Parts: sequence; structure tokens; C-alpha cells
Amino acid sequence: MIVKNNGRKISKDETREKIVRAAKELFSRKGYHNTSVLDIVRAIGISAGSVYVHFKSKKDLFEEIATGNIEELRIMLKEKRQTNRSDDIFERLEKVRETYNAFFDYVDEHASQVLTNIRGGFGVDERVDENAWRWFSSFANDLAEDFSKWKRKGIISGFNPVLLGHVVVGMSNQVAHCYLVEKKFTREEAIEALITINRAIFFSYLTKKGKEKLGIQ
Repeated sequence: MIVKNNGRKISKDETREKIVRAAKELFSRKGYHNTSVLDIVRAIGISAGSVYVHFKSKKDLFEEIATGNIEELRIMLKEKRQTNRSDDIFERLEKVRETYNAFFDYVDEHASQVLTNIRGGFGVDERVDENAWRWFSSFANDLAEDFSKWKRKGIISGFNPVLLGHVVVGMSNQVAHCYLVEKKFTREEAIEALITINRAIFFSYLTKKGKEKLGIQ
């Protein structure tokens, strides 16, 4: 199918790409409920029917944007946290910087998707809400597995790994949101603050064995 846009013929794939790009920007800025299909088609100068050729509904369009390549981010961050030696605390602490740099690379490159997930993912319907929550929980559960590993090694103790995972994910999302929307601090300031807080959390749960490994009296 070919659709005319300002006198120029564009392909079906190009039309789909334009729809997704416009929807990303509108969903991230206005949220799901305040964005209509009419808003999307007006932004790119096509008919509403062209949207329904590619997507059954606004909800289906939102779901595709919200999920996107977020699973790739999850896998990448999980791999970034792995240490060469399972008991190397120093390397583990250094991995925090690598992880946050990778996270903010993603935030910078996929700003609209990040804002769509953080701001517009809830209140669409039960299925979409469950999917959005599942993504956030998957990141928190990955962190919980990581924390549990160090807990089993006797390096840290005295906390609930799942709770701590959600604390870190919630904190990171809030900082990313403020960084993109309010722009009150730089990427470097955000990363340094998150690293400092993560280290403080880790050190607050250190056991005697963990302190000995780090040379802390």
C-alpha cells in the first residue's frame, strides 16, 4: 500500500515508522489518555485509516512502543553486572558505574520510550498495566538475584533482596525522569549521585566478612 504525503508517495513501512515516531513523542509528552489517534495523524499528515492499517487500536500502538527493545536493555544491564570472579567485591562496585553509564546511554537514545514507560504505562487497561509492571519488576528481580548472591557469600546481610531491588529501580527511574523532563542536573551528576547512593546502600549492609575483604576496620 502507498500513501501520499504532501504530494510524495511513501511506502507502507515508512508510514508505520512515521506513526510510531509521532506516537512516541506524543505519548511521552502527553501520556496515553491525553493522546488521541487524531493527534497522531495530525502530527504526520495522514488519515486515521492509515493508522488502523498497521495497528488495531491506540492501545496496540502504545504496547508496541512501551515494550520495544526494553528486554535487550534488561539483558545488557544484567550482563554488565557480572564479575569475572564471583567473589570480587571491588570489581562488583566498579560494575555499578558501567551499569549506570549503559542505562543512561539507553535513556539518552530512547528518551521517548523511557518517558512513555515511566509516565504513561499505567491506567490504560488491566493487561497493559500488568505488562508495564512486569517490566519494572523484571529489572528489580534481576537486581534481587544479584543482591542474593552476595548475601549467600556472607558479604552483605540484613535486608530483603526483592525490596532492595525495587528501591534501586524506583530511584533510578525517578532520576531518569527528572533528567529528561526538568533538566535540573546533567547526566554526569545523575550517575555520580546514583553510584554514591548505591555504594552507601551496599556498605550499610556489609558483614564482618565483607568489611574484611574490603579492608575496612
